This record gives sequence, C-alpha cells and structure tokens, in this order.
Amino acid sequence: MYIVGDKAGDEKVVPLGETVTSGQVQIDPEAGEELRKQLQGQIDQVDSWIERATSSIARPAPLGSNPVGDKMRDKFTQRAEGEQYSFVSVMTAYRTVLEQTKNSIVEAIGNFEALDQEQQAELKKHMGTS
Repeated sequence: MYIVGDKAGDEKVVPLGETVTSGQVQIDPEAGEELRKQLQGQIDQVDSWIERATSSIARPAPLGSNPVGDKMRDKFTQRAEGEQYSFVSVMTAYRTVLEQTKNSIVEAIGNFEALDQEQQAELKKHMGTS
C-alpha cells in the first residue's frame, strides 16, 4: 500500500506502512475508528465472497463424463480459484490490502494518542503542574 508525494512532479512513492510506523501519519481516534469499522465491514464482505467462490463457483460443473466436459470443468474451476488472476486469488490479495490498511489506521490512531499525551505532558510541565 503506497502513498504518492504531494508536490507537483514529485514521483516519489512511499509505503504507507513506513510513514505510519515512523509517526508521520496520525489520525483522530473518532475518525480512525469509523474508518476502521468500514474497512472491517469490507473485509467481512470479501471473506463472504471468497467463501461463496470456493464453495460454489469453484465447484466442478456437471458437464458430463467425456473429454470435452472434463476439460471445460477443469478450465472453469481453474479460473474460479486456481489462476493468478482468478476471482479467489484477486479477492485474497484485495483482502490482504484491506487488512494492512486497517492495521495502519489502528497504528495511526495510536500515533495521534501518543502525540496528544506528549503535548499534554509538555503543557503541564510549562504550566508548572504535574
């Protein structure tokens, strides 16, 4: 998962995980929690699609017991779940990206909360309270 530089002509691509881990990205806990819930909802939807695909779409089609039927059945099954660009493979990769994004959101919320605590401690220090 990547973000692209914000300057015009800046082609630098930076992994989002790196910017979150370094603390450069923070997100307000309320907004982050809403985003996390939406991502989890999408993950749950993708899980149901994958489950249905592996239990019904990839099920061998009843095309008869003959050489043509066997080849067609194998072809359909392979396209549903066996190839690199099969539905199951693509949805599994999509799910991985959603999960990584959700984890980055949770970490960005933690960054926000840590920064908030640091600023509160600094403010108390300057005000002479502890």
